[in-house]
Amino acid sequence: MVNRLKIALYTLLSGVNVALVGQLKLNEIMVLLSAPFVFDRRDFKAYPMFRKIIVALAALFICQAVTDLFVVNSPSENFLRGWAAIVMSILSFLFLFKTFKDDKIIFFFLCMTLLKNIIWTDENADTDMSYFKFKMVPILSYGVYILSFLLYRSGRWKTVLALLLSYSLLCFARDARSTGMVFFLGAIIIYCFNSGMYLTRDRLLVFGIAGLLLFQFAYVGYVNAVLNHELGGEHASEQIERLDNPYNPLELLMTGRGETFAALAAISDAPLFGHGSWAKDDNLKYYRILLLYQNEEMNEQLVASTDHLIPSHSILLGAWVNCGLGGFIAVLLVFVFLLKMGFYLIANAADTALYPVLVLMTIGVIWTFLFSPLQQLRFNIPAIGAILLRSYYECLPAYNGTAPEALIHETTGFLAPEAEI
Repeated sequence: MVNRLKIALYTLLSGVNVALVGQLKLNEIMVLLSAPFVFDRRDFKAYPMFRKIIVALAALFICQAVTDLFVVNSPSENFLRGWAAIVMSILSFLFLFKTFKDDKIIFFFLCMTLLKNIIWTDENADTDMSYFKFKMVPILSYGVYILSFLLYRSGRWKTVLALLLSYSLLCFARDARSTGMVFFLGAIIIYCFNSGMYLTRDRLLVFGIAGLLLFQFAYVGYVNAVLNHELGGEHASEQIERLDNPYNPLELLMTGRGETFAALAAISDAPLFGHGSWAKDDNLKYYRILLLYQNEEMNEQLVASTDHLIPSHSILLGAWVNCGLGGFIAVLLVFVFLLKMGFYLIANAADTALYPVLVLMTIGVIWTFLFSPLQQLRFNIPAIGAILLRSYYECLPAYNGTAPEALIHETTGFLAPEAEI
């Protein structure tokens, strides 16, 4: 009961901002106050992967502090906000890992997050498409998580596939392409590990090549449908129409996630130590590079009304932009640790009710670290990381607190049983 109360407060209070060291969420104040009571140094020995993630995040903090104080001399307002974000990422991860005792608590977290998204998700959207993407997708995605859990628990994994595929098609049709791709790939993975398919490296190679060909074929069909105004919307059609070759998916990625590629220019200007916390793009050099990728003209009115930070829209590259090569390596390690646990769970947790959620979150980790803002390391990654970590140690055979990590290296050649929940 106490853990449920903690989760309810953590989720529902995350929609309330507090003007303290920039903008903190009210749930982060709760996490900060509870930190002395949930921290247990014995966890570092009992859960080696937990220790590695905390150490990597601590290394990120050190790199950020060195850059801010000794290299770029960031203003105190900026570096305090940057440091607070990293500290809150660490404390949130710790709080949630200690609170997620079992699948029931995790399921309750999903339910409360759905409620939070209904109440608090940003509704500032100027078109029907952006309303769906920024308001409805957070609600619907967690609704699909919850339904997938319930259906999979009752052994109806084929119904889960139908649900995921239907939702992915809805997302593609409503210009939420990245979400649609995550749920589509999730359906494929769940099918592979529940259909009795024996996966070898050779078969994975064949399936990979076939999947790329199928993806390109489907992408061509999607582009034609958007250009004929049968799918997507005004935003999608505008993006595709300004591409030199709309049938090249890399061009669409570059225009849709131009901030990620503009960050490479910022990295090349300060590769070792970065530009510091909340570094501003004072002469708009990187903003102009972003516009080149997006094939857009300079909007003078928008420029005058906005303080432009150096664009990145990538956790990995954003860490490099802010605190240099050391920060990039630290975040890359967190990324690798999460993927290591996620891939193990995909291969070995097909008989657990949480399996669809674990698959979708693992795929989501890849997209988030590559193409989502650095702030997601504070807001989104702690919950995903805590869920993967708790599920990982519950899935390890006969885990007794010594973390037999030698068991995690082989993730192929696994014949998944039927989903007996």
